Amino acid sequence: MIRFRSISRWLLFIAVCTLPFGSFCQSGPATAPGISDSDEIQVGQILAAQFIKEHGLADTPQTKEIEQYLQMVGDKVTAHSKRKLPYRFHLDPDPMFRSAVGLPGGEVFVGGGILAYMDTEDQLAAVLGHEVEHIDLGQCHERLVKILADKHLTRSQFDQLKVGDFTAGYGHDNERAADFEGARLAIAAGYSPNGMVSLLRTFLVLSQQMPDAIEAEKSIQERIELIQPLVHSANQVKERPLTLFREVQ
Repeated sequence: MIRFRSISRWLLFIAVCTLPFGSFCQSGPATAPGISDSDEIQVGQILAAQFIKEHGLADTPQTKEIEQYLQMVGDKVTAHSKRKLPYRFHLDPDPMFRSAVGLPGGEVFVGGGILAYMDTEDQLAAVLGHEVEHIDLGQCHERLVKILADKHLTRSQFDQLKVGDFTAGYGHDNERAADFEGARLAIAAGYSPNGMVSLLRTFLVLSQQMPDAIEAEKSIQERIELIQPLVHSANQVKERPLTLFREVQ
């Protein structure tokens, strides 16, 4: 997912497409020949190191504690994913990074900017679920295969890949699939089905301050309505308070 620099651009990330739920509920991740899970994991490690270097990330006692929390929530979510990869969850404390990004092989970066808008762990689980599903549904894998083919790169040239090639969105259909399936992962992990909806409602209020307020509000309203069947069919549990993250603002 792209690294957003404004609320308006983040709202574009959460815009919905118009396909019915049943059209994208896949039975398993997409696969492509030639690139194994171990190859993809290696690529993810290379890209994660590149992301850390490019964004000047450095461990501190505070960021380590927050990343432990991210990993704890992420482990609960990925326990229900189809692909059993070594998922790792990282923090980018930049308050202008108001999104999250999933990279091949299970590497996920979460921005301090989006954490600042969360009130519950359930909201975090839904966001992590969304990024995990880009990986679990094979979307990252398919992009990796395409980039390798387009650039005529072999396994020995993985280090020539650029993290920027993996930060663009995956199109409305794939984003919608990741959103819906990500919410299902969070619910399977025992989180409230209202997590994503409550976060969207926060952005609904914020959208009223945007130049394109009418269009943004319409997109978010539609997305809330489309998630409601999943909310109504799941067991209702009490949302859990989010801890640690207010420190990254």
